[in-house]
Amino acid sequence: MKKLVLTGIAAAAVAATAGADITGAVTYNYSTTVEDFGGTSVSVNVSDLYMLSDDAADTLLNVYNMTMASTGQVDYFQSATGTGWNPNNLGGIFDTPALRLADSFVTIGGFAQDTLLPEQAPGAGAGTGLDPNFGGNDAAYPGDLAGWYNGSPPSLNGQVGMLPGTIGMGVLIGRFAFDGDFDLSGSELFVTWNQGLGTPGNQAGFIVNVPAPGAMALLGLAGLAGRRRRNG
Repeated sequence: MKKLVLTGIAAAAVAATAGADITGAVTYNYSTTVEDFGGTSVSVNVSDLYMLSDDAADTLLNVYNMTMASTGQVDYFQSATGTGWNPNNLGGIFDTPALRLADSFVTIGGFAQDTLLPEQAPGAGAGTGLDPNFGGNDAAYPGDLAGWYNGSPPSLNGQVGMLPGTIGMGVLIGRFAFDGDFDLSGSELFVTWNQGLGTPGNQAGFIVNVPAPGAMALLGLAGLAGRRRRNG
């Protein structure tokens, strides 16, 4: 059984500056009821977290120093056939709708994301690593100053692509699912990106906020976020 209720975009984007920038962080929120291993029915609320970009060549390398808002510090759902926060679909009998659409994970891209609901198919997000501050693969939620990264940079998993609808260009960096209410608004994270092997890196910080009505009208489906930048 598979049921989806879409509730829209909440959080994150800034006015684009001149080219080649990661420009914001957005969550796409939905509710789903899907089947897990053994026929168990799972109902969760989900926030898919994206970084936005203004240049198709931008390639995300890592997320670091993430501080979860208190409203996001919950015991996130992990599918019975999942392997914790590292995305990993073993395929076969372990490939369930719950693993594809409701399992919590973090990633640096590596997903087919021309759909509002990227599926954790076998191989998606391969090579993602967790830094020590994350708290381990079985943590309830990312720990203080958590980070994750593309463990195989030549793969260019983090290269941005077109997202569906009016969201623009971006890259998926995580899925957070819980069987109750939670909110990533107010969370802070920093990212590093470049434009492929051998190009200089850039770093910036973003805060996920509740979008103001005027900002939603301006951006279609997104709100404003704070931004601090360092060039690497």
